[in-house]
Amino acid sequence: MHPPILRAEETSFQQFLDNAARNMAEANRRDSLQPETPLATESTPLSSSSTDTLALPPEPTEVTTAVDTIAPWWESIAFSGLLQTPEQVSFDLPTVLTDTLETSPRISSVSRRTSIAYEKIVQQNAVFDPTLLLEGGYGRVNDPVGSTLTTGGPDRLIQNSVIASGGFRKLTRRGAVVDVTQELGTLDSNSLFFEPNPQGNSRVSLSITQPLLATSGEVYNTRLVTQASIDSRIAWQEMRSEVEAHLVDTFQAFWRLYERRCHLVQQRGLIERGEQIARIVDGRADLDSGPLQRIKVQRRLANDRDRQIEIEAELRRLQVRLRTLVGSPELAALNQSVELIPLANPEIPNEAIDLQDAIVRGLENRPDIQAATQELAAAGLGISVTRNELKPRLDAVFDAYLSGLRGDNRFFQAFGDQFTEGPGLTATLQYSLPYGRRAARSRVREARYRYQQRSEELRQSLLTARREIETALIQAFANFQLRESKAITLQAAIREEQIATRRWELLAGDGGPTALVLEDLLETQKRRTESEQLFVSAQVASVISLIELQKAMGTLLKTEGIEPVRPDNTSQIELLQTNPADSNASRITAHQSDWNSQVVGESLIGELGMIELDDSSIKEVASDSEGSNRKE
Repeated sequence: MHPPILRAEETSFQQFLDNAARNMAEANRRDSLQPETPLATESTPLSSSSTDTLALPPEPTEVTTAVDTIAPWWESIAFSGLLQTPEQVSFDLPTVLTDTLETSPRISSVSRRTSIAYEKIVQQNAVFDPTLLLEGGYGRVNDPVGSTLTTGGPDRLIQNSVIASGGFRKLTRRGAVVDVTQELGTLDSNSLFFEPNPQGNSRVSLSITQPLLATSGEVYNTRLVTQASIDSRIAWQEMRSEVEAHLVDTFQAFWRLYERRCHLVQQRGLIERGEQIARIVDGRADLDSGPLQRIKVQRRLANDRDRQIEIEAELRRLQVRLRTLVGSPELAALNQSVELIPLANPEIPNEAIDLQDAIVRGLENRPDIQAATQELAAAGLGISVTRNELKPRLDAVFDAYLSGLRGDNRFFQAFGDQFTEGPGLTATLQYSLPYGRRAARSRVREARYRYQQRSEELRQSLLTARREIETALIQAFANFQLRESKAITLQAAIREEQIATRRWELLAGDGGPTALVLEDLLETQKRRTESEQLFVSAQVASVISLIELQKAMGTLLKTEGIEPVRPDNTSQIELLQTNPADSNASRITAHQSDWNSQVVGESLIGELGMIELDDSSIKEVASDSEGSNRKE
C-alpha cells in the first residue's frame, strides 16, 4: 500500500482499484478500435508520478486518414544543426539545381561532347569553301643532247625558268570541281631554235569537272554534312538524357539526405522518451519498480543508440555523395565536418496524372526516341547515297585556256596579250561502269537492311518508353497510396503509445502480468518511431517517384525550366535555367525559383534545316525496299 498516493488522489483504496480496473477495460476496448486522430503529434512527456491525472485523453469524434492531419514535429528540428559541428550550410532544392548545372563536371563533360559534335558540322561544311592556290619557283635544266635538232649545235641543253602561279579551287554542292589558275613566268635557253630568247609567258586556264550520273546531286555531295548534323542531334539527345540522369541522382541524394535527417531527429526523440522512462523507473526504485525494469529500459536504450549511430554515419555518407554530385568548388573547399542542411518541403501535387497524356508527352519528349528517329534518318540517307553510287560513272570535263608570249622576259606584256587572242578549248565525257556492279548492289542491300534495323530499333524504343512510363506511373500511384497508409499507421501508433503510457502510469511492478506493461510501452514507443520514419520515407519515395516519372516522360528539364542553348549561334552549349516551360507540369517541391525567362542564344532543339534529306526520297527508298523484299 502507498498512503501518499492515496492522499494525493483524495480517494479510498477501493475507489483507486475501481478506477484502475475501469481504465484498463477502457484501454483494452480502445486497443481494438481503428486509428484515430491524435490531439498532437509532439512527443508527450511522461509524468514523473502517478499523482498526475489518471484519466485517459478524450476520444476524438472523427476518424481522419488524410496526410494533411499529420503535423510533422521533426521538420523544424531537422532544419537545424544535428551533428554538433561548428559550421552548417543550409540550402534549398533550387540552389542545388543551379550549382549542379554550373559546376558539375559530368554535365560540363556531356555539353562539351555535344559542342564537339557540332564542330564536325562546321568541318564538313568547310569542304565547300574555295581554296586559294599559290605556287612559285625556279628551275634549271642542264641535259646532254644526242641530237643537233634539240639545240642546233650546243652539246648540252641549258634552260633557266622562273614561274609563279595563283588561283583557286572549289567543290560545289552538286559535285562539280572548278579550277581557275593564272601563270606568269620567264624562260631562257641556249638552244639556237629558241625564239624569242629570253621570253616572258602568261597562261590563264579554267577546268570544270561535273559528275552527271553517279556521285552527282546535292544529297550525295552533302552527305557528310548531313551525317554530321544527324550525329550532332543524336549527341544532343544523349546530352539531354545524361543531364536528366545526373539531375535525378542529385535530387535523390538531396531528398535522401532530408529523409535521414528526419530519421535522426525521430530516433533521438525515441531515445529521449526512453531516457525519460529510465529516470522515472530509477526514481521509483524504492516504490514499485525493480531491477528487471531497469535492465529492460537500459537494453532498449542501447539498441536505440546503436541505430542512431548507424543513421548518423549514413547521413554523413549522403553529404559526401551530394557534394560529389553537385561538384561545386565552394562545397569542395569547405571542411568535411561542415554539416549540410537541406531545406525541403515534400509536398505532392493533388492533380491526377492521366496515363494516355503521360505516354503522349513521353513519345514527344523522350531523348532516346528522338535519337532513334535521327538514327532512322541517317539510315534513310544511306539508302539515297548508295542508290546514287549504283549508277554508272559519267563525268563531263571542260578545259579552256588563254596564253600570251613576249621576248626579253616581258611577262606583263604577255599577260595583256593573252586576252587578245581566242581561247583553247577541250571538252570530254568520261564513262566507267564496273562489271556486274556487285559491290554497289551489296551496299544498297546493306543500307536497306540498316534502315529496317533502325525502324525496328525505333519501334523497340517506343515500346520501351511506354513500358517505363506505365511502370513509373504505377509506382508513383503506389507510393501515393503508401503515403496515405503510412499516415494512418502513424496516427494509430501515436494513439497506441498514449494508451500504453497511461497504462504504465497506472500499473507497475516487477512480477506478475504487470511486469509486461513496461515492455509493451517500450515496444509501442519503438513502433511509433518506426511509423514516423516510414511515413517520412513514404513522403520521400513519393517525391522521387514523381522525379522518375518526369524522367520517364522526358520532361524533367522542361519541368525544372532548363533549356540548353547555343549563345550567338556558336558551338558552345550552355544550360540556362528559366521559368518552367510547362505550366501544367507537376512540381517536385513547393519551393519555386524566380529566374529570368529570357533565353540567350538559339536552342538546338528547334534548329531547322540541318538535315538535308527529302522525305519523298525516303518514302521511295522504303517502297523499293519493300518491293525488293517481296521479290525475294
